[in-house]
Amino acid sequence: MNFLILFEDFVQLLAVVPQTLLLAITIFILSILIGTVMALIQEYNVPVLKQIVVITKLLLRGTPLIVLIFLMYYSLPDTVTYLSGLVGLDYNGTNIPPAIILIVAVSFTVASFQAETIRGSFLSINKGQIEAAQSLGYTPYQMFKKIIAPQALVEAIPEFSSSFLIVMKAISLGFMITVVDIFAEARLIATDNSYYVEAFFCSGINVLGNIGHNGYAFQQV
Repeated sequence: MNFLILFEDFVQLLAVVPQTLLLAITIFILSILIGTVMALIQEYNVPVLKQIVVITKLLLRGTPLIVLIFLMYYSLPDTVTYLSGLVGLDYNGTNIPPAIILIVAVSFTVASFQAETIRGSFLSINKGQIEAAQSLGYTPYQMFKKIIAPQALVEAIPEFSSSFLIVMKAISLGFMITVVDIFAEARLIATDNSYYVEAFFCSGINVLGNIGHNGYAFQQV
């Protein structure tokens, strides 16, 4: 292993760390929000929407992520252009950045798993607390805000840390649609200097460092 090349590659990879983290954090937050909506729809048995959520989750969890990314990459621009025309907007969907398509695809895929985690955390709450709140005249919103949400969040945090790890690995597929993250940059560097071991070793160290830091942050919450 060439340690000089190793150092040079490491420095170059640091330049894409902020972009990679921004992608991962954005996807992570969106997946939690979407997953929460899915979980609430199922938990409160919202007619029609519950069936739509169940089918959507099955499709998302059963479709390989790379297939979903390509489907959105080739279909989303035309769909957005068509829908924009229906509402009287002159917007060309081909202007959508590939990073946005990656964010949408990965967010919905991860959300389909997050929904089960969040729903499980809802079910872990003692029913006696809900009954006590109802007897005190709490509205559904007050119960969710003061009783359900705080406890459910604590229960879900360990699983959220695992989800962030999944997101970090999933965004490496973005290279297939020209989105450059740490692994994609490592591949570009290795193609340029032919030192593949050094480049991917550095990318692994970078990713492990980011995952370790965020995992520690979750444990402190």
